[in-house]
Amino acid sequence: MLRSSVAALAVCVCALSSRQAVGQAPCALSPAVLDSARDEVTSVLGSGSQLVTELRQEQKLPKTGPITPVTLVRDRFTCGKLATLFDHEIAQGVSFTVLRVGPLFYARDPDQQRSTGIIADSTFRVVLRLGVPVASPDAARSSTPATLGAKKP
Repeated sequence: MLRSSVAALAVCVCALSSRQAVGQAPCALSPAVLDSARDEVTSVLGSGSQLVTELRQEQKLPKTGPITPVTLVRDRFTCGKLATLFDHEIAQGVSFTVLRVGPLFYARDPDQQRSTGIIADSTFRVVLRLGVPVASPDAARSSTPATLGAKKP
């Protein structure tokens, strides 16, 4: 009787522990966010900008074309490690999408107002930070009061 009670208790504790661990895992698995993150990282790594060209060369990736495979990361350790690489703290319970893109990781920032995400290598070193688009100074200077919603005198 005692033996079966202990076994039942152990099963309950294991079930609660695994449920709690899944609840604390920062990996987001939403299909909509996943598709958006995949499109975003594919666009960035295919942009042909000087920075991306240097990144591809440094990481020994093809000069052009898609980087494959692109897979969803579900590993708690990997997602947790990447959470520490953002330039701001990720609150406990907040999840974000992580993709493995060839040899790289793309972690999409859950706070899209701060940044878009980070790209890290397999040693969890950030190799590229993706920021929120900022208006160029030329665009700001060419704005007139009418375009900003002010009344013309």
